Amino acid sequence: MKHWGVLIVGLTLGLAAGLLYTWVISPPEYYDTYPPLLDKTYRSEWIQMTVSAYGAEGNWNRTQLRLQGLSEAEIRPIAATMLDQAIAAGRPLVIVQRIAKLAAFYGIDTPAVQIYTGEHSAVPTPTPTTTSQTAPPASAPMATAVPPTNTPLPVPTLTTTTPISPPLSEFHIVSQTLTCSNPPHIAISLMLSHTITVRRREAVEWLPLPGREVWLLWEDGADRAVTGFNPEMGLGYADFTVAPGRVYKLYIDVPRGAPVSTIQVEPCTSSEGEGWISRLLVLLTQEDD
Repeated sequence: MKHWGVLIVGLTLGLAAGLLYTWVISPPEYYDTYPPLLDKTYRSEWIQMTVSAYGAEGNWNRTQLRLQGLSEAEIRPIAATMLDQAIAAGRPLVIVQRIAKLAAFYGIDTPAVQIYTGEHSAVPTPTPTTTSQTAPPASAPMATAVPPTNTPLPVPTLTTTTPISPPLSEFHIVSQTLTCSNPPHIAISLMLSHTITVRRREAVEWLPLPGREVWLLWEDGADRAVTGFNPEMGLGYADFTVAPGRVYKLYIDVPRGAPVSTIQVEPCTSSEGEGWISRLLVLLTQEDD
């Protein structure tokens, strides 16, 4: 019986010593492991680094190798989040477009992906209205993302041609809608007058212009928005929260030269209520011949 006790004590001490050595003194170190075998936290970090690297490098083959074996369900939300973060952080346009293309490849179909990949859905043609007392909701979010252009990058696995946007004439205001709100807003809707032929007859339709820069400049500052980030308001829509009593100069695409309009934020009259006048301006341009 004593021999059995000694054996059990010896085994227990040996096991404890082995665990101490393995877990504390010299734990195993893993390297060159396969990404899908990593813990969930490390897999998430690996995907983030891969998406970030693709945005900077644009090497699609290398990106596919790095993400091989990882589930699309795990990649998809991380890619969508990183696209939103890149837009909010003001990353260079080419980086945002690459991340948007990667997100689209994994099945993400958000307004940001549609804008930065150039895949926009058709929007009904609006009808110009005269000045009235109805305007877009003051709570419409302000677009502050990095401006895309009309020259999207090719989808990584497809062979595409880069579309060339036709030259446009200058924008001019075709309608202005006023409302009284606090804080005040200036909202812009950019439209393109496009001529089509229907049954041998020419007709004019209005198309929204997403991905265009809209600038507001004032005496000691500037602000920029991009059309298309509030698709429920239209793909040509962008808006700003502005300061009461300030005078703003409105520019499209490039903030230099003569402004499209100079806007002063004025108080509402007594019949309109208390607050400041907000505006929705519809700006129209057309293709140059």
